[in-house]
This record gives sequence, structure tokens and C-alpha cells, in this order.
Amino acid sequence: MFKRIGKAIDIMKACWRVLMLDKELLVFPLLTMLVLGLCLTGIALPVWDRGDLPEFLYVFDENGNQTINYYWGAAIGFAGYFVSFFVMIFFNSALIACVKIRFAGGDPTVMDGLKASVERLSLIFFWALVASVVGFILSQLKNKKGGPINFVLGFLGAGWAIATYFVVPVLVSEKIGPLSAIKRSAAIIKKTWGEALVAEVGFGAFYAITGFIVMGCAFAGFTLFESSPAISLLIFALGALYVLISTLVFTTLGSILKAALYVYAVEGKIPQAFDDDLIKGAFVHE
Repeated sequence: MFKRIGKAIDIMKACWRVLMLDKELLVFPLLTMLVLGLCLTGIALPVWDRGDLPEFLYVFDENGNQTINYYWGAAIGFAGYFVSFFVMIFFNSALIACVKIRFAGGDPTVMDGLKASVERLSLIFFWALVASVVGFILSQLKNKKGGPINFVLGFLGAGWAIATYFVVPVLVSEKIGPLSAIKRSAAIIKKTWGEALVAEVGFGAFYAITGFIVMGCAFAGFTLFESSPAISLLIFALGALYVLISTLVFTTLGSILKAALYVYAVEGKIPQAFDDDLIKGAFVHE
């Protein structure tokens, strides 16, 4: 177990080396946050202005009022799902395109990534549509059901997430439709089952540490609020900044890892900044 944890840390270090070569990669998750915030605000403001916010909230509330116009709320909710998926997939595709350029020995720019996503705009659109339909249906079923059904739905959701793990790298590299990309992703994940997932768990563990730090900041901020409000506000601000930076970094590192595993699994090449034994270890069951 400790050996696997050590490999997860080594892989994270390798991803970090790639990030240090191309710090502009952090721009893509930042753009995701900004554009997604603007888009969702653009959806929410008209809903608020029309007085339809209860219908929208009901879609996500298992105890909502049954007299509310569910179908109108569902349409608004699905629009939010689709926009969210489209924006995230668009900029993640751009990020992975840049990472692949770096792995090939090039020196990518932000514009290289954006150009790659624009060239694959139709593929991104249809994959976002498929992903949002599946995600929305699963969320609605979980909201309206309970007990063992939720366990089954959670299992199906986890299976879907694993099977589609490599869809974005496939779209970027192979330019195939979403259904074919899902099949390719599922086939590739069979090769990476094991240490690659351990690496993802390792990433999640490090990100969880961020949560504990944020909780510590929140506790300190609330404790000092009455006696030292200025210090309390400073702690809250530093905590928020830490969340932003850690989210950008871990999101980028995760995409670098995904691109590296894809390149090795499909092309049989060792990406630059990754040690031969290190990346091969992601495909070996011990």
C-alpha cells in the first residue's frame, strides 16, 4: 500500500514538473471558472427576474412543492447542466491539447489550446450534450428516489465516470464522435486500471488536505471575529485565495496526469518529464 502511495506522489511530482514548464496551463481552469460564472449568472438572472427561481430550485430538491411547474424548472436546470459541461469540456480540451504539445517536445501557448478546442467545437458540443443528459437524469433520479435505489444510482454514476475518464483526450487526439469516444475511453481504462486510479485517489487525498486547511481557516476566522474582526476578515480572504489557487493547481495536475496516461496507453511513448519506470508503473498490477 505504501509503495502505491509513493508512486502516486512520484506521479504528482512529474505532473508538477510539466506544470512548471508551462505555467500558463493554469489559465484554462481559471477561464473555466470565469466563463462558467458568467454563463450561469446569465441563466439565473432572467429566472430571478421572471420569479421562476422556485421552479429551478425544485429540480434539485427532493422535498420540493409538487404544485410547482416541474417541467419548466427541469428545462432551466438542464440548461445549467449543459452550459456547465460545455464550458468545462471546452477549456479542459484546450488544456490537454497544450499538454500533448509539451509531451511532443513543443512549447504550447494558450492560443494553441483554444485553437485546438475551436477546431473540435462540434465534438465538444455533442459530448457535452451526452454528458449533461446522463448527469441530469442521474441527479433527478437520485433526488426523487431513496434508499437502495440511490446506492445503485451512485454505483452507476461511478461506473460512468470511470468509463468516460479518457473521453476528452480521445476527442482531442482522435477527433471521433462522443459514442465512439466512450468506447475508446472504456478500452483504454482497462489498461490503466490499478495504479492510475491509485494516482487519482492520491490526488484526491492531497486535495482533501486543502479542505482541512480551509476548515481550520474558517474556524480561526469565526473564533476571532468578535475580538479582532480585521484579522478574521484577513483569514477568510487568505482561505478563499488558498481555495482558488489549490483548485487551479490540482485541476491542472489532474489533466496533465490524464494526458500522460493516455499518451502512454495509446501511443506507447513516455511523455517528457515522466520517468520511464514511473509511467510504466501506472500500468502494472503488483
